[in-house]
Amino acid sequence: MRTTDLHRESPPTRSGGLGTAAAAVAGLALTGVGASGIAFDIVGGIMAAIAAATGESGVVDLGFEWPAAAARAAALAAGTTLLVTAVRRRRRARGACARCGRSAGPGDVQLEDRDDAVRTSPAGGGRGTWQARESWQRLSVRAGYLTVLLAAGYGALKVQWGLGGTVGLTDPRAFGDVHLWTPGLGDTGVLALIGVALGLGFARTWRPPLRMPRWMPLTAAFVGSVMLVPVGVLGTGLRVAVALGLAKPSLEGVSPWVFDVIYPWFLTWGLAMGTAAVGYHYRTRGVCRACGRGRPAF
Repeated sequence: MRTTDLHRESPPTRSGGLGTAAAAVAGLALTGVGASGIAFDIVGGIMAAIAAATGESGVVDLGFEWPAAAARAAALAAGTTLLVTAVRRRRRARGACARCGRSAGPGDVQLEDRDDAVRTSPAGGGRGTWQARESWQRLSVRAGYLTVLLAAGYGALKVQWGLGGTVGLTDPRAFGDVHLWTPGLGDTGVLALIGVALGLGFARTWRPPLRMPRWMPLTAAFVGSVMLVPVGVLGTGLRVAVALGLAKPSLEGVSPWVFDVIYPWFLTWGLAMGTAAVGYHYRTRGVCRACGRGRPAF
């Protein structure tokens, strides 16, 4: 056996494993701190810009402070960097490519080649591994279509409010004299439309439009998931606290069922979009520029 093979198969040292775990924990902590308010920063910034351009006030006042927003963005960036570093260190420790995670083992190489005879071969757990990957890909495609439905539903709710609709309102004048361009209505409808496009593109495995690099829709999905999941978790927890009598609701003319539905909706939407994006990434990553493994994406 070659020396490189012996080195590749050697287990990671204890100190290396602890360092990787520490980087992962620190990354998760920083990501959580950064993500906790990033959704309000992004939406609040958009609303502030629209209010400055149109002279109208938003349906809600989220506020926007540059120092706090910059601090959360920096924490999110640092946490994401640490998580990526931990993943790459873990990949190197198990002898895989740090960039793409593909292993040099015969099972993985054969699966990338998609040889029907090899798929059914027991070497390297070929059939089981292939079936697991196929199940994962089916799940990610369904998550893409679920993203489309959830984004469209949320967008429809906000747009009908912007057009004067009263579905979900106990007081028809809850938002005052609003228009589709009022901050917090039409702009969030546009964000929902972007979510629809991302979900459909991930599910259908579209080529990036107009030669758009694939990192752009994947980054948009990452930002969207980071916005939606924390708000969904915090909002759902708040609604549970309200149901238990531990907190007082602030409805301001909005029907209680809207809050009971919309926060779990956000959580599900964020998780579905993240799952769809990961599946799209694995289907379209193509040949790795670092190790040369894989096959052309399109």
